Amino acid sequence: MIRNFQKYSYWLTTGIYVLLALLFFGVLLKSFGYDAVDMWVNFKTERGKQGNMIGLLCGFAAYTLFLLFLISPKIRHNLRWFMHFTHELTHTLVALLFFRRIEEFVVSGRDCYVKYQKSSIGYVPITLSPYCIPIYTFMLFPFRYFGAPQYMFAFDVMIAFTYAFHVHSFIRYTRYTQSDIEGCGLARSTAFISFVHCSVLALILSMPKGGMKLAIQRVFWEYPIQFLTDPLGWIHDVVKFF
Repeated sequence: MIRNFQKYSYWLTTGIYVLLALLFFGVLLKSFGYDAVDMWVNFKTERGKQGNMIGLLCGFAAYTLFLLFLISPKIRHNLRWFMHFTHELTHTLVALLFFRRIEEFVVSGRDCYVKYQKSSIGYVPITLSPYCIPIYTFMLFPFRYFGAPQYMFAFDVMIAFTYAFHVHSFIRYTRYTQSDIEGCGLARSTAFISFVHCSVLALILSMPKGGMKLAIQRVFWEYPIQFLTDPLGWIHDVVKFF
């Protein structure tokens, strides 16, 4: 009976994450077209008022230039160590959000792991968080929300830079053979990671046009509601930008 319950629970949660992934992929398309492309082509704003897409582009470009320094073995080694540290730190911070007791945190040349109190509640978010949550980008979001308007451009640069670091880490270390992903199941892991990636990227692309508050409102309320209740309107809005 327990095994059947676990099986049903696995496929139920997988189905929910698949639906969320599809929903927020639609949100991402709307955000890319209505916010990012529209702002780049038509939206006019004074430098620093809310920021602009140039800030995000500069952040991604800065990380691309940073990659040139990886020709140095020491920098490559330190970047690998920092990626491992970030991986375990993300596990730890999300575990704390679910009120887990942290027992051990280790990041060394040979061992990288964090031990925390086990529980079925929050298992998937805690286990998969390093593969889809750009933790340093999240740390910058409050500054983007409450910061002075003249600093919005700088915040956008840092947000794009840290998100590029997350994408680099994801590409470099994410494999279906990893224990975290195997433990959560391949289907459920793929669906959950896709859902979170789509929602985070949609939020980042929406921020420069109207600010953090409006981006949250659009990505987690307006765009999903339109996708579900007015699919023809959503298709029209997306197609006209592509």
